[in-house]
Amino acid sequence: MEGNIHIISFMFFTTLLFTSMCLSKPVHPNHCFQNDQNALLKIKYHWNNSTLFSTWTPGSDCCRWSGVLCKKLPKTTTYRVNFLEVNFGNDIAGTIPSTISDLPYLETLIIRGNPNLTGPIPASITKLTNLGFVLLNYNSLTGPIPNFFSKLTKLVTLDLNDNRLTGSIPSYFGQLPNLNSLDFSNNQLTGPIPPNLGYLPKFTFLQLSNNKLSGPIPRSLGNVNFEILELGGNQFTGDASFLFGENKTNLAHLNLSSNHLSFDLSKVILPVDILTSNLLVLDLSHNMIYGRIPAWLGEVPGLYSLDLSYNQLCGPIPTAGGKLQGFNPSSFEHNKCLCGAPLSAC
Repeated sequence: MEGNIHIISFMFFTTLLFTSMCLSKPVHPNHCFQNDQNALLKIKYHWNNSTLFSTWTPGSDCCRWSGVLCKKLPKTTTYRVNFLEVNFGNDIAGTIPSTISDLPYLETLIIRGNPNLTGPIPASITKLTNLGFVLLNYNSLTGPIPNFFSKLTKLVTLDLNDNRLTGSIPSYFGQLPNLNSLDFSNNQLTGPIPPNLGYLPKFTFLQLSNNKLSGPIPRSLGNVNFEILELGGNQFTGDASFLFGENKTNLAHLNLSSNHLSFDLSKVILPVDILTSNLLVLDLSHNMIYGRIPAWLGEVPGLYSLDLSYNQLCGPIPTAGGKLQGFNPSSFEHNKCLCGAPLSAC
């Protein structure tokens, strides 16, 4: 009898402990704001229930859906969708839905890697005035870069690269005070670079390679301490030596290849203390650049990619620092009269 009591007591204790554990187990609240869920479901149905939206089921917490994040509004208990990512969906076809504008607290919008996504960028995005990061790249979007981006004054990053966009680069980008990065590479853009881009206080990344842009590179870009500047594969002309200089302490990646640029490379300088230079990649190939290769180039500590081929450079390749001798001869070939290792002796 006593043994049975112990068994019953043990079973009662175990049941009580299990019940207590269940009751104390944290329950994740449903933070989804109903209007946001409705907007997201409209996006899902617009794209014919793509497999990317397998977690987007009515009644579940939309803040936990794949590609969705929410943020608690200050001084409230309300959560609103502030992040949306629709990536790499081969079954995403058609256009970007206008209902994207029904997510008014969106700060980051990423729709990329969808090769069957076509049509223009919808004007409804202009209503999303909280947007800071917009990545609509690696799609098949067409039409011009729309003027309504001028209303997104909180914009920090805009990536529209690898689409089929046409027309010119609007000058209003030079008036967006928080703009840090633009990537319009691999499109079909024409015309010049707006000069006022060089006066943006926070600008450090500009990528415009492989378009049909033309004219001289604005001298105002010499004001910018770029980290990445890619202008290759266009039709730019004239001098670009002002993109170098003692104040270019952040410059890590500079690509000016395959243009019609002409300047004396021997007069180009980098920061006074060359050992602090961040330069990693320099591509000046396929231009009309002349003069000698400056000695400092062989002393840049982190330089790992260099291409000066197909220009009009002349004279011995500098041996200071010994770095240039470690590059492939193809980095120096097809110039006017360069000589010395890794090319033939002078």
